[in-house]
This record gives sequence, structure tokens and C-alpha cells, in this order.
Amino acid sequence: MRKRRLRKYFSVNPLIAMSVVAASVAVVPQVSADTTERTATAAADSTSPRLFSAPGEQLGSGYASSQDSIVQATGDAEGLHILAAKESDGFSFYEIARLNRKELSDTGPWTGYVCTTGSGNYAAAVYAPSAWSNEPGAYSGGAFAAVIRLSDGKVTDVPDRVQLAYFTPGCGTGDEVAFTSSSATDTSAGSTTVISVDAATGSVSSRRTVKGHLTHVTPTQKSTVGVLDGNLVDLKGDGKKLSARKLAAMPGPLFALTASNDGSVDVGTVEGDKSVISRFDGKALTELGRAPKGKVKLLRVADGAAVVGDVKGIDTGKAPGLSKHAVDGRVAGISRQGHLVTNSVFSEQMKGITARVGSASKEGAGTLTVKATGLRTGAEATTLVDADRKRPRSKAWPSVDPVAYTVAGPDDVDPATCGEGMPETQCISGSGAQIRGEVWDMETPCIVKRNDPKRQALQASANMVEWAVDQAVHGELKVSRPQNWNDTGLAAYTPQGLFPKPSLTGGGEIPAQVMLGILAQESNFKQASWHSMNGDSGNVTKSDWYGNENGIHNYPNKSRADCGYGIAQVTTGMSELHNPTLDTLHAGAVTTDYAANIAAGLGILAEKWNQLKTLGMQTNNGSPAYIENWYMALWGYNSGVYMPGVENPTGVVGLGYFNNPANPEYPADRQPFLRYSYDDASRPGEWSYQEKIFGWAEVPQMTWDGEESYSEPEMPLGVIKVAPRTAFCTLSINACDPGAADPCPSWDEQCRWDGSVDWMGSQSTGNSSTEHLSHSLGSGEPALRSKYDHGPCIDHPSVYTNAIIVDDLGEHEDTYGCGDFEAADDGKFTLQAGDNITMEREDGSFRATPYIAPIDLHQLGAGYDHHVYFTHSYDYTGQPFHRVTGRWQVNQHKLPSGDEPGERYKVYLHLPSHGAEAVVRYDFVPGDNTAGAKPDYCNVNQGTRSAGKNTWFEMGTFSFWKGGYIEADNIQKGGTGDDNVVFDAIAFVPFNSADPGACALVDGGL
Repeated sequence: MRKRRLRKYFSVNPLIAMSVVAASVAVVPQVSADTTERTATAAADSTSPRLFSAPGEQLGSGYASSQDSIVQATGDAEGLHILAAKESDGFSFYEIARLNRKELSDTGPWTGYVCTTGSGNYAAAVYAPSAWSNEPGAYSGGAFAAVIRLSDGKVTDVPDRVQLAYFTPGCGTGDEVAFTSSSATDTSAGSTTVISVDAATGSVSSRRTVKGHLTHVTPTQKSTVGVLDGNLVDLKGDGKKLSARKLAAMPGPLFALTASNDGSVDVGTVEGDKSVISRFDGKALTELGRAPKGKVKLLRVADGAAVVGDVKGIDTGKAPGLSKHAVDGRVAGISRQGHLVTNSVFSEQMKGITARVGSASKEGAGTLTVKATGLRTGAEATTLVDADRKRPRSKAWPSVDPVAYTVAGPDDVDPATCGEGMPETQCISGSGAQIRGEVWDMETPCIVKRNDPKRQALQASANMVEWAVDQAVHGELKVSRPQNWNDTGLAAYTPQGLFPKPSLTGGGEIPAQVMLGILAQESNFKQASWHSMNGDSGNVTKSDWYGNENGIHNYPNKSRADCGYGIAQVTTGMSELHNPTLDTLHAGAVTTDYAANIAAGLGILAEKWNQLKTLGMQTNNGSPAYIENWYMALWGYNSGVYMPGVENPTGVVGLGYFNNPANPEYPADRQPFLRYSYDDASRPGEWSYQEKIFGWAEVPQMTWDGEESYSEPEMPLGVIKVAPRTAFCTLSINACDPGAADPCPSWDEQCRWDGSVDWMGSQSTGNSSTEHLSHSLGSGEPALRSKYDHGPCIDHPSVYTNAIIVDDLGEHEDTYGCGDFEAADDGKFTLQAGDNITMEREDGSFRATPYIAPIDLHQLGAGYDHHVYFTHSYDYTGQPFHRVTGRWQVNQHKLPSGDEPGERYKVYLHLPSHGAEAVVRYDFVPGDNTAGAKPDYCNVNQGTRSAGKNTWFEMGTFSFWKGGYIEADNIQKGGTGDDNVVFDAIAFVPFNSADPGACALVDGGL
């Protein structure tokens, strides 16, 4: 097991204090980089969820009557968790709301921000999938917004799409909240729309727009303020327009802005290596003091604001309403009355960002670590919070069941009407189906389709991924994939036979940890979708199959689909809209083989390196051997390199402003990504893309079993030396003022960086980071470390080897080398999505449920013969748009006619070891008969019946005639779109006597 070298953190952060962790309410995961944060001297015991086990001693004698409270947010694969705690309850943290969008599928973890309004009665939040931080401009106006009533956790969605940035939402002294939406891109500052919301009602009171990039919008007692073009401005306006009156010039790049109750405004800026706190009192901006950069935070509290951290150099004596609190180490938040500081709040899942399907198996998701300090006593504590734990009923905290009603997002309703003002389920005209070319535009242009059993991707374990990278960067990824490898039907190949190692201009090779960092950020080491754990197969991980932002409520938009496939998110040639497209062999390998995907991804990174060399842009001494020198190539890998040509009509070359570390989208006082806490992974939007890659290279992700996914590089300084924030900002090269609050306010082509930069000086292996290979070159592919035992390929229930087994696949097709399916023609399985009706509406648009329902249908390498299909349970209001129906039946030639005696079978249901959660109704239909047999049904809890193992569940005996079948779907009363409904095998055993079994079947009504 690899061990992190923690010594490097002590040398760069002397303020960090180490202490011993006391016994906690749950098993604490393996110690990692987070041990450099505050650890607990006191924690909750096994009988209490309290953060502090002895609150009277650790919080002070008056804690029980205190009105202090705190609201915090952190994200993972389950959503953005909104946590709340009261001092009178010993600061017991419970989830008050969980924000996600069920209409988004395969999105991975969520990220976002929360603030509390002036009254303390409401919280406001912005949230979005973390992966959107990889898309330049994607979170400028694409995030979701909501307000939460803290008394009961009620969530009210804001209808607008908003900006995802560290300075939003803006909460001030009252209950008005300001959200922003920006049209800024890599070529223009665009305009900013301020969406003002009354938190008490959740209604939008105004939408007003101002030209330029506006940040830190905050309502105060007197007006609404913000920062525009480097100035603190007063925002006023009626209708749809805002005017901005300059109040004061900001002294430098910002990291915070808060409003005090007397109308004054406090700001945190950066100058050189210092964080500066200043106050605007309505007339002038006055500096209050300085601290080492990143060592002080400015946070909103009930009666104004608080500066927290290294505050000895800050004088708040002449700043009424601004308190200060000395705290060592990291600061994440503060309670409303300033009695508690949180040092870290994050999901354990974010250490490795892995998830698997199954109610009891979301690896770390919903298990939230809170580390905090009681400011009145200095007591430190930590606890693990189970987000699904219900809060006890009391006067202070009414009972809240977050799973029941605090998940945000629109109700699951028909996507549109058919021109008659009614839901489409009430106005279907099946006889009028018409099909035109526009319908086919709803399909994906990605050349390898979803749910193809011949194109399943194996979810490789981390050791395999690291091996493949180690080999690929040196041209040694020559593992032989024989013909029909993993039952794909592809011809034989080797990964770098298909995608040879790219050549770098000037020679050299890509360091392994650079590519490993990209894989960690782009796909979290996943070749298959988020639903597949190590050792499972499934659909390949994809950015956006259908051009509908991964939505499951919205019709596909073929022109917007992002055909990025697999662990390296390979896009080139993977869409039918590309010219040329990859052939069957190359495209199939990119989809199904993690090693081939990595080999293809290397070419994209090498292309950016070579483009920069062509432009004469060099990082440090230009040697590719040093990880620090890949900073600009990584920048270009994400947002592109502007080269001469028709696609760049201005002719201005270089790197765009979006990923410039001087961009005001990123807080100016930020520390290097992940260096001090995995908590950073829950807020990726606060760093440029290349900073995130350096962070993942320096601090590896963890595996599901608590080990590092890959080796750290050789770091003679103990860290990868990241470029200074202002390294790419000079007036002479890109019209950028490094000391300004908005260094290049135009955001256009003049802000592009097209020069060389050197922050390392004379480089050598004594001061620069180089790769570290864990696997020797030419070594064989390591063994798969599977999370689950998959059991035998094909077996029978109990002793019944004569069982007719009807699987979800009519023949063997998987990635585990199972043999041919025995007697596959003895039964038939069919899967229907939607209602199979596609028709033109009166307004010329289309109703096509077959284009909606399959979006939330997935395949997984689990269960019988190592393959199941699954979807999620939906309420009756969602049909037929999300209905997926599975039908199992014995082939008709084996069944008697209706006027003959029925054929009795003992029925067994196969359930997988993981992936099944919902209570599913199985309908037994006997077929037409003269015996009077009637249909029957059985409700089966797929999760509890499987009990974590591959299981044959005996349902009972039932008689069938021709036309008889067993059927199940995913529509159930109260379905929320969360629980997995699995379609696996059913066994029919010929049986002589009636046995009602566990389902109390009436044996065909006889």
C-alpha cells in the first residue's frame, strides 16, 4: 500500500496543528492528505450524532440556550448536500436539503455554493454537475438555483439558469438573494444578468442586465452592490436594464465581499503575497489590515461580517459589525453568531470520486466529514454525517426526511403538450402516427450507440489504468487484444498499433503523472459509466449522448451532442458529424478498451504541446520531462490553442482568457488545488483547468479500498511548483494588469497569452518534478481488481437443471468470457421503451416517447450471465415517457392451447449482487384459456431479496397457456426516479404440484 509523504505539508504550512482523532460514530477511512487539516481532539461518541461529545465543556456553559446556527454545503454523486446545525443541539449536523437534478443522468458528482439570508430563515444555493467545470464557459449561465426554507427544508426552484462561481449566490442583510448569469466567453466579457429572488416566497422579483463581467453581487440595507470593471459599484435600474454607479476602485483582485448591517461593505483583496481586508463606509475605501495570502477569510455572520484566520494584523476597531477570530489552518465557514468555525466539510466520496449502484453501496456518497473548532473554547472536533439520517423532531429542528421531499428539480411530467392544453398522456392519437426527417434528428450522432451488449466497456481497476499510462507515454502499450476480445466482435489489435505514440516537437515524452492527472479530472478513471464499479462492464462513460445536457426529460438535440468517449474523453472521429469518422475497429476500441482510449487521448495532448511550440511559446526551459512545463499545454488541452487560420479570423494566436489563472472567476487567494485537502475536489470551479490537473498529479485519487489510484511523481520540492497567479498577465503581451480586480476586462482576443513564461529558473531533477513509473516498461497487463465477485456465468435455481432460463439477453454477450447461452431459444425476453408511438403534433413538433424512455435505460455487468438492464422507478405521472417494460415468456411451442390443461412452472427470479434497489411489481399473465385462470402479481423488493449476492428467489408456481408471460416495469406509486429497477433472468421449472411460494401465487387462478 502506498503511503503519502506528509512531511511536505508541514514545511509549506507551519500553521497546521496535528492531534489525535478520538473514536467516532463510524469507521474513519484510511488517513490521507486530509490529515494535514485539523483533526479532532473530541468527536461524537457512538450513541450521539453531536459534533461535540461534551458540548457544555467544549462549547461553553451557555450552549443549550444559544440561538447560534450554521448552514454549509458540499457535493458528491448524490447531489449538493445542504447541512444545518444548531449550537443548542451541540452542533449536530443534519442534511436539510439535497439538491440535484434527476433529469440529468451519468453526471457524476455535484458541486455548488450556499449562503444564508440576513434573517437566518432561508438559504440560497447554486449547483451543477462538477464535470461542467471542465467546459469553458459552461457554468457561466448553466447552473441551477434554489432557495431553502430552513425551518422544514422546503426547496423552491428558481426557474433561471445561473452562474456557478465562488461569489454566487449573494446573500445580504435582508431576505433578498442575488443570482447572476453571465454571457462571458473566451472572446468577450458579454453581459451579466442579475436575478433577484425573494427567499421568503422563492419568486423572482426582477431580471436586470448590465454590460460587462459583474461579480460579487450582494444586496445591502441601502442598495445592491457588485464589482464591475474593477470597481465597487451601486446597481440600480428598472425593467430589464441595470446602471452601475462607481463607488470606489477595488485595490486589487478579489476573494470576498460582504455587507454589514449599517450599509457598509467589506472586501477581501490580494496584493502580492498578502490578503488585504478593507471597508467601504459609503464614502471611502479604507484598509483594515493584512495577512499572509490565503490565511484569512471574510465571511458573512448575523450582524455583519467576520474575518477569520491569521487576523493579528487586522484592526476592526473602527469597523462596527466586523468581528475577527483567530483560527489556525483552513477555514470553510462560520456560524451566524461566530461561535463555530468549520475547517472542512466534504464527502468521503470526493477522495476517490467513485460510486456504484445499489442502495447500500454508493462508495462514500452521502458520508460527509465535518471538521470544526468551537471559537469560545478552542475545542476541535470531527464527525461523519450520514446524509440519509433523519433529524429528530424538536422545537428547534422539525423532523425532516431529505429523501422524501428535499431533492430539487422539476416534477416528472410529460415533456410537452400536443396543442390541446393537456398532458400528452391524455391526448394520444395512436392512429395518426407520422414520421418525418426531424424525428431522426432526435437520435444521437455518436457513432457507437448506448446499450449495445457488443460495445460494453470494462471498468478497469486503477492499477490497470496506471499500467496503461506508464506503457503508453513510452510507446510500450502493445498488449495484444485477440479477435473478439471481450466478445466485442472486433478484429485483433494492439492499442498503440491503432493509436501510435505521438511525437513531440523537439523530442521527449509526456510524463505519466500529467496524463494520470487528466484522467482523474476528465473521467475520474472511468472507462465505463458511473454506474459501473471496478470489474463491472457497462455503457462507456460519455459527456452528453443526446445533446440535451444529459437530461432524461428533454428530447435529444443531435446538433449539440458531445461524443467524448471513455476515460480520456476521446472525441475526434467519434461522431457521424465529423469528417472523417473512425472506422469500426478504431471506434470500437476507443469505446470498449480503456487502454486504446488512453492511447488515443495522448495524441490530443501532444497536439497542444506541438501547437505551442509552433507558436514559439515555451514554458520554463521547454523540456517535456518536467511536469511543471506542461502548464500551458494543459491549458490548451481544455480550452484550445488559437492558431492562424480560417477558424481564427482575428489572427490573434495563443491561449484564451478563460483558463488564465488571473481570471477573476477564480478567487485570488486560492491555495494550490488539493494540496491541503480533498475538500477542494468538491469546488473544482475555483481553479483553472491546468491547476486542477497539477493538483491531481500531486495528490492522487483514492480507490474504493482506500489506496492511492496511482503513484505520486518525483517531487524534489515536495510539491509540484504551480505557476504564480499573475505569471500570464502583463500589459505588454495580453493587455493584462496583474494588480487589477479585473485584469483584462474586455475578455477578448487582446487578452490571449502568446508569450513564453519562466517561474522555475534553471531546471534540473533537483528542483523540478518528473514522472514516477509504478510498472516496468514492457510488463504485462496487471490483474483486474474487481469490487464484486461475479459468480458462475450460467447456473440453475437449486437442483433444477431442467429449468428454462429466460435472460435479459437472448444469447451470451458480455465481457467475462462466459460460454454460449444454453437453450436460448426456449424462451424470449423483450424490452420496450415508451409506448412505441411516434407522432406529429398539430403544431408540427413531435411526440416520441421511444426517444425519451431509453435515455434512462442502462446496462451493467452484473447478475445472471453478467448482464442486466436497469432504469429507475417513476411515479404514474411519468408514463409513458419513462416507462420501460420487460417481458419474460416461455416460447409458444412449449405452451398448450387455451382449451388444453395449462403448463405449470415453478418460477424463480434472478437478482444481481448489486445494482437493484426498487420494489417491483411482477405481473403473471396466464394467457387465453378456458380454465378460468386469472392474472396474478407479486411485489418484490429487489434490494433486500438479493441481500448483496447473486440470488435465485423462488416466487411460486403458476400455470401458463399460449400468450402467457411475466411482465414488470418501472412505474410505481411514489416513484421518485432514484431507485434502480433491474431486469435480470427468470427461470421456469416444469412442476407437477401447486406451490404458492413466497409470492402466494394462486397458480393461474386455479
